[in-house]
Amino acid sequence: MKKIYIIGAGQLGSRHLQALKNVKTPLEITVIDPSEASLKTAKERYEGFNGIANHPIKYSLTILKEDSEMEIVIVATNSNFRRAAVEQMLKMNKAKYFILEKYLFDKKADYLIVGELLKKSGSTAWVNCSMRKMPFYNKIKEYFNGKAIHYTVTGSQYGLVTNLVHFIDHISYLTGSSEYEADAKYLDPEPIPSKRKGFLEFNGIFQAHFKNGSHGMFRCYPSGELPMQVEIFSEDTRLISREWEGKVWVSRRANKWVWEEIEAKIPYQSQMTTELVEELIEKGTCPLAPYEESAKLHLLILDSLLMHLNKYSEKKYDYYPFT
Repeated sequence: MKKIYIIGAGQLGSRHLQALKNVKTPLEITVIDPSEASLKTAKERYEGFNGIANHPIKYSLTILKEDSEMEIVIVATNSNFRRAAVEQMLKMNKAKYFILEKYLFDKKADYLIVGELLKKSGSTAWVNCSMRKMPFYNKIKEYFNGKAIHYTVTGSQYGLVTNLVHFIDHISYLTGSSEYEADAKYLDPEPIPSKRKGFLEFNGIFQAHFKNGSHGMFRCYPSGELPMQVEIFSEDTRLISREWEGKVWVSRRANKWVWEEIEAKIPYQSQMTTELVEELIEKGTCPLAPYEESAKLHLLILDSLLMHLNKYSEKKYDYYPFT
């Protein structure tokens, strides 16, 4: 049996757990969370989920010492607990692969510390910026073939900050460019509370100017019901994604700019993790961003957000209050 750990049994962690019910390889699963209520909810969600397997599962309030190497550790805690979770895991056990949620950490120093710890332990880590894993968003890399693109996202109240790293990671994936300048000056001066207690969000406009000439502009309105829409243009391709309809429209020079409507349903995390785990077990790799590449993208976003926050806030933050 392959040993799988899930650290953090909240909303996202419980979806990862559900996904394991459809993994064909025999698994031995351990779910860790300091909240008994969260563990209970995760257990109920797993048991009520339709799947092909019935893997043995342990639920624990603390990380357990194991007698053999973990195959995969999924860390789905909030950013302010993630470094401690990785450190404690590797202090007690060996782990082959890590899947870490974004934003990785709430302190800049943690990025280097955890990166060095992963190298020292021999573990390989990827970050769950999942647009790379979504079938259509993965496939369109062939449309742009590394060329400079203009990538725009607009919508109302969609959680600009929490989604930024997904979009910027996707630009990096499509273009092969990870060097960019982050521009937060057009965000609203006042932050708003995030959906997750204790964290902050912003509305307004955030921009990313890539070294290869690509440009990302992400606009979130503070009110209204404008559905989030993604538009990606290059000299050869125009693409409009309306996720709420599960549809994409593509117009390409190669097809004389005729618009083509394509079904492009966005899969649930409980579906994507199944494939992710099976691919890691079978091949030892996955399409997500490797740790060091993703950490670089993270820090440019977070440093610009922190600078903007401290420019207008009476309270001066020495950490990233974003998730």
